[in-house]
Amino acid sequence: MARAEPLFRLQLVDSDLDATRKRVKDIDTALTSSPAVVHARSQLDLARKARQSAEGDLKLVELDAQMIEAKLKGEEKRLYEGQIKSPKEMLDTQREIEMLKRQRADADDKVLRAIEAADAARADDLRCEAALREAQTHFEADVVSLREERAKLVVHFNAQVEMRKAALTGIPQPDLEAYTAIRARKPNGVAVAMVKNDACGQCGEGLSSQQLQLARVGTALTSCPSCGRILRGL
Repeated sequence: MARAEPLFRLQLVDSDLDATRKRVKDIDTALTSSPAVVHARSQLDLARKARQSAEGDLKLVELDAQMIEAKLKGEEKRLYEGQIKSPKEMLDTQREIEMLKRQRADADDKVLRAIEAADAARADDLRCEAALREAQTHFEADVVSLREERAKLVVHFNAQVEMRKAALTGIPQPDLEAYTAIRARKPNGVAVAMVKNDACGQCGEGLSSQQLQLARVGTALTSCPSCGRILRGL
């Protein structure tokens, strides 16, 4: 058996442990909050503000229209109930009434547009509220599934920890130290590389016939000349 074989077995366990740790961490993050829920809540907040703004604008234009209508009725009452005696004042009042009628028509148009905007804002508010409820429902279902997966992963992780203890048995301390040092330097934590097609299975560096032979049956550890990983031959 090649010198690297026990380290390769250890590497398989460590890689599994690394993947399990990452998945558990991802699950813990996912259980904390849902991006979909956060986005839906943000959209609802924007819709609520837009609705409040539209409804506020509607109240203002309605108030303006009411003030114009009240003023118009007052002027018409003065004109038609004979409260005005002077011809000049009567002419001025008639002109005022015509101007107020134009203002009322313009105000009525503004009220109609404001009503449409407020209705659209209310509809958008309701749509966003429904989207948030749906996102929360999906998240609640995901939480159940994720918690079940996490529980299984913890059991698997504990079993792998015990397997790692067994894999350490018989590995010379210098070999373990070399393996640990290489793992710490590699982003993917892989210290032992399989030989594939006469090359390092991690970086792809071609290997000489002597390196291939040592990786297969060597009594000493053989390293890839490019990435420095320990080689394990077939």
